Amino acid sequence: MAVEPVNLNEFQELARQALPKMYYDYFTGGAEDEYTLRENVEAFRRIRFQPRVLLDVSRINMSTTILGYNISAPIMIAPTAMHKLAHPEGEVATARAAAACNTIMVLSFMSSCTVEEVTSCCDAIRFFQLYVYKRRDISAQLVQRAEKNGFKAIVLTADTPKLGRREADIKNKMVSPQLKNFEGLLSTKVVSEKGSNLEAFAAGTFDASLSWKDIEWLKSITNLPILIKGVLTAEDAVRAVEVGVAGVIVSNHGARQLDYVPATISALEEVVQAIGGKVPVLFDGGVRRGTDVFKALALGAKAVLVGRPVIYGLAAKGEYGARRVMEMLRDELELTMALSGCPDVKDITRSHVRTELQDQFFKQDTLQSPAFKIVNDCGLSGSLMLEICKNLSASLITAKMAVEPVNLNEFQELARQALPKMYYDFITGGAEDEYTLRENVEAFRRITFQPRVVVDVSRINLSTTVLGYNISMPIMVAPTSMHKLAHPEGEVATARAAAACNTIMVLSFSSSCAVEEVASCCSAIRFYQLYVYKRRDISAQLVQRAEKNGFKAIVLTADTPKLGRREADIKNKLVLPQLKNLEGLLSTKVVSEKGSNLEAFAAAMHDASLSWKDIEWLKSITNLPILIKGVLTAEDAVRAVEVGVAGVIVSNHGARQLDYVPATISVLEEVVQAIGGKVPVLFDGGVRRGTDVFKALALGAKAVLVGRPVIYGLAAKGEYGARRVIEMLRDELEVTMALSGCASVKDITRSHVRTNRERLPSLL
Repeated sequence: MAVEPVNLNEFQELARQALPKMYYDYFTGGAEDEYTLRENVEAFRRIRFQPRVLLDVSRINMSTTILGYNISAPIMIAPTAMHKLAHPEGEVATARAAAACNTIMVLSFMSSCTVEEVTSCCDAIRFFQLYVYKRRDISAQLVQRAEKNGFKAIVLTADTPKLGRREADIKNKMVSPQLKNFEGLLSTKVVSEKGSNLEAFAAGTFDASLSWKDIEWLKSITNLPILIKGVLTAEDAVRAVEVGVAGVIVSNHGARQLDYVPATISALEEVVQAIGGKVPVLFDGGVRRGTDVFKALALGAKAVLVGRPVIYGLAAKGEYGARRVMEMLRDELELTMALSGCPDVKDITRSHVRTELQDQFFKQDTLQSPAFKIVNDCGLSGSLMLEICKNLSASLITAKMAVEPVNLNEFQELARQALPKMYYDFITGGAEDEYTLRENVEAFRRITFQPRVVVDVSRINLSTTVLGYNISMPIMVAPTSMHKLAHPEGEVATARAAAACNTIMVLSFSSSCAVEEVASCCSAIRFYQLYVYKRRDISAQLVQRAEKNGFKAIVLTADTPKLGRREADIKNKLVLPQLKNLEGLLSTKVVSEKGSNLEAFAAAMHDASLSWKDIEWLKSITNLPILIKGVLTAEDAVRAVEVGVAGVIVSNHGARQLDYVPATISVLEEVVQAIGGKVPVLFDGGVRRGTDVFKALALGAKAVLVGRPVIYGLAAKGEYGARRVIEMLRDELEVTMALSGCASVKDITRSHVRTNRERLPSLL
């Protein structure tokens, strides 16, 4: 943690190191079993993206307005108590951070700096959070002081008739310091024999009689608009509108009050629908990523409030840390918007995300089933095997890997041993939390087989055609960059392996061997993958060189207006070598102070304005058929057919771009159905077994592309290793076909597999 943090979780670790245990536990803790505390974060991870591609995202506008006040991004600072427990400057430092980020800070009623101190330190837009005490004159005085000092709204916290049972505070005998706002009004120094002194203070002061009728009392003491915080149900949302509040904040108090209430993101859409646009809905709870912000906006929030992470930044690095936390979320949101095809926050819609509820109750006509009931996967999980592998000693692993690998996972282990950490991390890594990276593989395991028996499978025919080219199996080599990082022969060795297997290799635009070298080394059928650069003459030259050298198709990667946030590359300060295809055109040598030099190069080169209309430009510079890679939704699949591409590749870029998009196998069938056979659909993402190939074919893919495993084979054993990876998949597919009763790839049908969305036959 001596290096600069690259995400909010790392700021939390710095805060843990910096703070006394009592204070760290106070900030991080939740109520009772802390189930909801965990769920506030975990529930975001069960929401998937449905991004749009080929939209002009060269300019991203994140600005919005809250109660008429302009802010630079829909990310505000939530009310959290006693910032001086985290840093000597307390809320003054936090307010300055808010001002620097041009956003709104909600000052806590329990702040450790006075209303007046926070007002005078900077020009941040400020709201004031209110608890109603038994002594209402105290609450009234603080509301009026806030209004006098230029605060713009009152945020009434409504979920605290009593303080939740926070067991860490009880164990630590949490001390409630004297708060400056209360000097001359009441003492916060309480000694409790039961544990938490803060809990004892709240028990003596909080007004448990507060009810909806008291909104009128609050309106009578202030002219400021009132937002109500702590709403989790449609009923309370409707009531809030009826009593005339100016806005609602969906919140479970950071899971510090009643345990086992829903995660806030789970309750958001219900509240939004109940309010029906009458007042703005804000969101508070569990935001740890810019992707989380996007998800909340897609589900109807006007903006999100962030609490604990700001405290972590403040504890770790003072005002700078609090500001960096907000900037990180803003930067991650900007990237998420770009990768989702949303140049403006107004473009973020409900259709950009899919919730767990949608996954469970999928459209009836899609399933062709008379009911929506879903059954869980009955297949055996691979978690037990993973756990066993983790516990093997290094000597046993080494002994096992000394023999010839028998599956792709063993090739990956050999690659890990062979490669420098920087390169291995580059090849294996994914975006941000790497949720989708894991899901790309795990989602296959939730698909089970429905084999046929007593079928003649004495001869198995794996051959197929792609764009009219005959190949020996429906397994192709996906475009992956810079093969010389894995082996000195680079893409030349990979092309020879593809030729030996009589299949198609898609050469990456960012290959470390030149187009001409790969063309001359063997007779492999080759497609050429394209990124469109701001300097389109460079992209055009490489397309034309590929066509001249006998490449058979162009594969346009459409999901990379910006490079995804790959944190391993940032930490490793990944160095980008000079690429031979670009010699004489531009230098790839970039030095970035922020970490990944590849990210810096991509930021300067990739054309974020690329859109569907540019397919015509691409057609104008080549006679080759064009496939579009990066499609994850039915909408984009239909659009691809409309603009006349020759094929579609379902892909999430190996989970290296936008985290929390669906696993590719999860969306394959949707894309296939949308295209309706007009063009072939290829599949890329997570294939590690021949069984995976079969499943993709059963769900409608014409063929699959395999990326990382080929690189693992190349790193482990050169050309031979790359060839063996492809052969292993072919052999496993052959066995799967035989055991499923399919003598030819044409015999593989949708009825041969069952997904976890389908009912068991006994329930139909």
